[in-house]
Amino acid sequence: MTLTESTIKANARFFEHETDVPRYAYSMGIASIMKSHQILLEAYGEEKAAAVKAMIEGPVTTDVPASFLQNHNHVTVILDEASASLLTK
Repeated sequence: MTLTESTIKANARFFEHETDVPRYAYSMGIASIMKSHQILLEAYGEEKAAAVKAMIEGPVTTDVPASFLQNHNHVTVILDEASASLLTK
């Protein structure tokens, strides 16, 4: 899919030049993702900690689409200490 101009501008901070920002991306819905045989999710950094906690320890809800991974039999989650810092289980 073609990324919107606002998405391109938001992602520009990750690149040296705005012209280096990708203009296209793959998009998959939760139903398609849940059909996968295996899923690998990686999260790094303190700014991901709340999302990681909601995904792993929160209820399964459309407000946190990644929380649906709680219902998949073969998910591998790789975290650094910062992104895992809010987990209690």
